[in-house]
Amino acid sequence: MKFNKLQKQFIFLIGLFLFLTLVLNMIPLYHEATSNLLKSATIPLATVRTNHTYFTRNVVKRERRDIWKVVPGEDSIVDQVSFNPKINSDLPPMKILVEHGVSGWGQQEGKTTFIEHDCNVKNCELVSNPNPSEIYDARMFKEIDLNSYLVKSMFKETMRTPEQVWIMFGLESPEASPNYEGLDNVINWTATYRHQSTIVTPYDKWVPFDSISSSVAQKNSKNYAEGKTKLGAIFVSNCGASNNRLEYIKELKKYMSVDIFGYCGDMECNKNPQNSCFEMLRRDYKFYFAFENANCRDYITEKFFMNALRNDVLPVVMGAHPDDYKRVAPPGSFIHIENFKGPEDLAKYLLKVAADDTEYNKYFQWKETGTFIDTKFWCRICSMLWDPNRPRLSVSNLNEWWRGEGICIGPKRWDSVDLK
Repeated sequence: MKFNKLQKQFIFLIGLFLFLTLVLNMIPLYHEATSNLLKSATIPLATVRTNHTYFTRNVVKRERRDIWKVVPGEDSIVDQVSFNPKINSDLPPMKILVEHGVSGWGQQEGKTTFIEHDCNVKNCELVSNPNPSEIYDARMFKEIDLNSYLVKSMFKETMRTPEQVWIMFGLESPEASPNYEGLDNVINWTATYRHQSTIVTPYDKWVPFDSISSSVAQKNSKNYAEGKTKLGAIFVSNCGASNNRLEYIKELKKYMSVDIFGYCGDMECNKNPQNSCFEMLRRDYKFYFAFENANCRDYITEKFFMNALRNDVLPVVMGAHPDDYKRVAPPGSFIHIENFKGPEDLAKYLLKVAADDTEYNKYFQWKETGTFIDTKFWCRICSMLWDPNRPRLSVSNLNEWWRGEGICIGPKRWDSVDLK
């Protein structure tokens, strides 16, 4: 069928009309979709006590991971420390509002923290006092201050843009923090010791070297039992811990010698415990009971890292799940109470190890095979804020994530709990 010129023009006009109608109908749908994305562009999301020890050798090489991806059983600390997004230094700095002032966080206002820590990205500023006319890129809250009343008040007083990041920082166990009911999709990033956190903030971080030379093996011939004349010690001032740690120690004392220092015991160090007590541990004791005040997942504090591992004392641990210790500890560096039926069984094993220097030194074979690193907490926050591919995250149910079923188990043993 052939069309004359007039018919062709008519068909063209009808086609153009239909096309324009379709486009006009699509525009409102596009704006609605974009608006909804900006309103709800959140993805449910399943420390800083370190000394400034830097890498002394190459750590184990592995494929670089997504710094935002939560990998079961792992953390992204090393990847985040090395993350270095290329930015335009002429841009204004990212402003991080630190609730209750930077002095309470042991830092200084401005860029000082990022310069002193030699961060990959230094174009960030810490701010103490909010200015109503300022828009901040991030706000940081300690877990103890983060509760429904405080946050609701801040919602009324503070402008919050979709790009602003609210960060919950926490080093205490869930048992020592308030309830977070009603804070769904309020917190964007978590910065805690939990290995599922956005920015994992442990009390310390050990990483293995990628190779160990024979000279290192010879160097590690030290006898860590030499000169140690006493068995066990514990520093404890919280006498009512939920896991009944003091009761366990008192039962253990029926079968072996354990010296209890602090408010809950009858032993004291001199007036400078930060130095003299640690010196005493290194010199005199074979075991340090690094018993936490709560049995909670990943809750492993300075009792383990600083008091024991860094002082060449063999830690006997109670607190986090055995798998949590294996995840963060140097291999073969600790004894977990859950490997034993009870205090009497544990005491029999400790007495056996204490009587045999060869057995005792097996727990120190990790020495010189890795290093403790500076996790560069503030540096990681700054560089991640500058990530051009930064995803929008939020914790869909903060209270469930922080203290849900199986996170803390009171005085129970982990092997008696049905974990999900």
